[in-house]
Amino acid sequence: MRTIHVALSLRSALLADQLSSRLAATPWAEPGTPADVTVVDAENARGPRTIAVLASASVVEGLVQAGVTGLVLADDPLDDIVRAIHDVHVFGGWVSPRLVSSLLPPPPPASLTLRERETLKLVAEGWENAEIAAAMFITVSAVKFHVSNLLRKFGCRDRTQLVSRLGRPLPIPS
Repeated sequence: MRTIHVALSLRSALLADQLSSRLAATPWAEPGTPADVTVVDAENARGPRTIAVLASASVVEGLVQAGVTGLVLADDPLDDIVRAIHDVHVFGGWVSPRLVSSLLPPPPPASLTLRERETLKLVAEGWENAEIAAAMFITVSAVKFHVSNLLRKFGCRDRTQLVSRLGRPLPIPS
Protein backbone atom coordinates (compact mmCIF):
# COMPACT_ATOMS: atom_id res chain seq x y z
CA MET A 1 0.00 0.00 0.00
CA ARG A 2 1.30 3.47 -0.89
CA THR A 3 0.30 6.27 1.44
CA ILE A 4 -0.37 9.64 -0.16
CA HIS A 5 -0.23 12.70 2.08
CA VAL A 6 -2.37 15.75 1.36
CA ALA A 7 -0.80 18.71 3.17
CA LEU A 8 -3.17 21.63 3.75
CA SER A 9 -1.62 25.08 4.14
CA LEU A 10 -4.97 26.36 5.36
CA ARG A 11 -6.30 24.89 8.57
CA SER A 12 -9.64 24.30 6.92
CA ALA A 13 -11.75 21.60 8.50
CA LEU A 14 -14.31 22.14 5.74
CA LEU A 15 -11.79 21.45 2.96
CA ALA A 16 -10.41 18.44 4.84
CA ASP A 17 -13.94 17.08 5.30
CA GLN A 18 -14.82 17.70 1.65
CA LEU A 19 -11.67 15.90 0.53
CA SER A 20 -12.27 13.00 2.88
CA SER A 21 -15.88 12.62 1.65
CA ARG A 22 -14.89 12.80 -1.99
CA LEU A 23 -11.99 10.37 -1.55
CA ALA A 24 -14.15 7.91 0.37
CA ALA A 25 -16.22 7.56 -2.79
CA THR A 26 -13.21 6.74 -4.97
CA PRO A 27 -12.12 3.09 -4.97
CA TRP A 28 -8.46 3.90 -5.63
CA ALA A 29 -8.21 6.04 -2.45
CA GLU A 30 -10.04 3.96 0.17
CA PRO A 31 -8.03 2.86 3.23
CA GLY A 32 -6.51 -0.56 2.66
CA THR A 33 -6.34 -0.16 -1.14
CA PRO A 34 -3.13 0.55 -3.07
CA ALA A 35 -3.47 4.29 -2.27
CA ASP A 36 -4.18 5.24 1.34
CA VAL A 37 -4.75 9.01 1.48
CA THR A 38 -4.11 10.94 4.68
CA VAL A 39 -4.65 14.66 5.30
CA VAL A 40 -1.79 16.31 7.21
CA ASP A 41 -0.76 19.84 8.20
CA ALA A 42 1.31 21.91 5.78
CA GLU A 43 4.46 21.66 7.89
CA ASN A 44 4.53 17.97 6.95
CA ALA A 45 4.58 18.74 3.23
CA ARG A 46 7.73 16.98 2.13
CA GLY A 47 8.73 13.94 0.18
CA PRO A 48 7.25 12.01 -2.70
CA ARG A 49 3.55 11.15 -2.83
CA THR A 50 2.72 14.41 -1.07
CA ILE A 51 0.24 16.93 -2.44
CA ALA A 52 0.51 20.43 -1.03
CA VAL A 53 -2.74 22.41 -1.05
CA LEU A 54 -1.50 26.00 -0.97
CA ALA A 55 -3.00 29.33 0.00
CA SER A 56 -0.61 31.07 -2.44
CA ALA A 57 2.17 30.29 -4.90
CA SER A 58 4.85 31.95 -2.76
CA VAL A 59 6.21 28.68 -1.30
CA VAL A 60 6.17 26.52 -4.42
CA GLU A 61 9.94 26.49 -4.98
CA GLY A 62 10.68 25.36 -1.42
CA LEU A 63 8.11 22.58 -1.64
CA VAL A 64 9.56 21.32 -4.90
CA GLN A 65 12.99 21.25 -3.26
CA ALA A 66 11.45 19.28 -0.37
CA GLY A 67 10.33 16.64 -2.88
CA VAL A 68 6.60 17.41 -2.94
CA THR A 69 5.16 15.86 -6.11
CA GLY A 70 1.71 17.46 -6.18
CA LEU A 71 0.91 21.17 -6.04
CA VAL A 72 -2.56 22.74 -6.05
CA LEU A 73 -4.08 25.96 -4.79
CA ALA A 74 -6.69 25.79 -2.04
CA ASP A 75 -9.14 27.72 -4.20
CA ASP A 76 -8.75 25.33 -7.15
CA PRO A 77 -11.93 23.32 -7.76
CA LEU A 78 -12.27 20.30 -5.47
CA ASP A 79 -12.24 18.09 -8.58
CA ASP A 80 -8.74 19.39 -9.41
CA ILE A 81 -7.50 18.58 -5.92
CA VAL A 82 -8.91 15.06 -6.19
CA ARG A 83 -7.37 14.75 -9.66
CA ALA A 84 -4.00 15.86 -8.23
CA ILE A 85 -4.22 13.14 -5.58
CA HIS A 86 -5.13 10.56 -8.22
CA ASP A 87 -2.37 11.65 -10.61
CA VAL A 88 0.28 11.64 -7.87
CA HIS A 89 -0.81 8.09 -7.06
CA VAL A 90 -0.99 6.83 -10.65
CA PHE A 91 1.57 8.98 -12.50
CA GLY A 92 3.82 10.29 -9.73
CA GLY A 93 2.99 14.01 -9.92
CA TRP A 94 0.56 16.82 -10.67
CA VAL A 95 0.77 20.61 -10.77
CA SER A 96 -2.17 22.97 -10.90
CA PRO A 97 -2.16 24.82 -14.23
CA ARG A 98 -2.29 28.03 -12.19
CA LEU A 99 1.08 27.19 -10.58
CA VAL A 100 3.03 26.17 -13.66
CA SER A 101 4.29 29.69 -14.34
CA SER A 102 5.80 29.91 -10.85
CA LEU A 103 7.88 26.78 -11.56
CA LEU A 104 9.28 27.76 -14.95
CA PRO A 105 11.76 30.52 -15.59
CA PRO A 106 10.13 33.27 -17.63
CA PRO A 107 11.13 33.49 -21.25
CA PRO A 108 12.92 36.69 -22.15
CA PRO A 109 10.52 39.32 -23.39
CA ALA A 110 10.35 39.46 -27.16
CA SER A 111 11.08 43.15 -26.98
CA LEU A 112 14.72 42.68 -25.89
CA THR A 113 17.25 44.34 -28.14
CA LEU A 114 20.39 42.49 -29.22
CA ARG A 115 22.46 44.56 -26.76
CA GLU A 116 20.01 43.79 -23.93
CA ARG A 117 20.27 40.07 -24.73
CA GLU A 118 24.07 40.27 -24.70
CA THR A 119 23.98 42.19 -21.42
CA LEU A 120 21.50 39.72 -19.93
CA LYS A 121 23.74 36.76 -20.74
CA LEU A 122 26.76 38.39 -19.11
CA VAL A 123 24.78 39.52 -16.05
CA ALA A 124 23.47 35.95 -15.68
CA GLU A 125 27.07 34.70 -15.77
CA GLY A 126 27.96 37.06 -12.90
CA TRP A 127 29.91 39.71 -14.78
CA GLU A 128 30.27 43.19 -13.26
CA ASN A 129 29.30 46.34 -15.18
CA ALA A 130 32.90 47.28 -16.00
CA GLU A 131 33.61 43.77 -17.34
CA ILE A 132 30.45 43.84 -19.44
CA ALA A 133 31.34 47.27 -20.79
CA ALA A 134 34.83 46.11 -21.83
CA ALA A 135 33.52 42.91 -23.44
CA MET A 136 30.80 44.74 -25.38
CA PHE A 137 32.95 47.78 -26.23
CA ILE A 138 30.48 50.19 -24.63
CA THR A 139 30.58 52.51 -21.63
CA VAL A 140 29.66 51.51 -18.08
CA SER A 141 26.78 54.00 -18.34
CA ALA A 142 25.46 52.14 -21.37
CA VAL A 143 25.65 48.86 -19.42
CA LYS A 144 23.72 50.45 -16.54
CA PHE A 145 21.12 51.64 -19.06
CA HIS A 146 20.74 48.11 -20.50
CA VAL A 147 20.56 46.55 -17.02
CA SER A 148 17.92 49.09 -16.00
CA ASN A 149 15.86 48.21 -19.09
CA LEU A 150 16.20 44.48 -18.31
CA LEU A 151 15.05 44.97 -14.73
CA ARG A 152 12.04 46.92 -15.93
CA LYS A 153 11.14 44.44 -18.69
CA PHE A 154 11.44 41.41 -16.40
CA GLY A 155 9.74 43.18 -13.47
CA CYS A 156 12.73 42.75 -11.14
CA ARG A 157 14.05 45.08 -8.46
CA ASP A 158 17.73 44.07 -8.70
CA ARG A 159 20.24 41.92 -10.60
CA THR A 160 19.98 39.06 -8.13
CA GLN A 161 16.24 38.77 -8.63
CA LEU A 162 16.73 38.99 -12.40
CA VAL A 163 19.25 36.14 -12.44
CA SER A 164 17.17 33.99 -10.09
CA ARG A 165 14.14 34.42 -12.36
CA LEU A 166 16.13 33.26 -15.35
CA GLY A 167 17.11 30.00 -13.70
CA ARG A 168 19.88 29.53 -16.26
CA PRO A 169 22.17 31.60 -18.51
CA LEU A 170 20.69 32.56 -21.86
CA PRO A 171 22.48 32.03 -25.15
CA ILE A 172 23.40 35.14 -27.11
CA PRO A 173 21.32 35.14 -30.29
CA SER A 174 23.31 35.17 -33.50
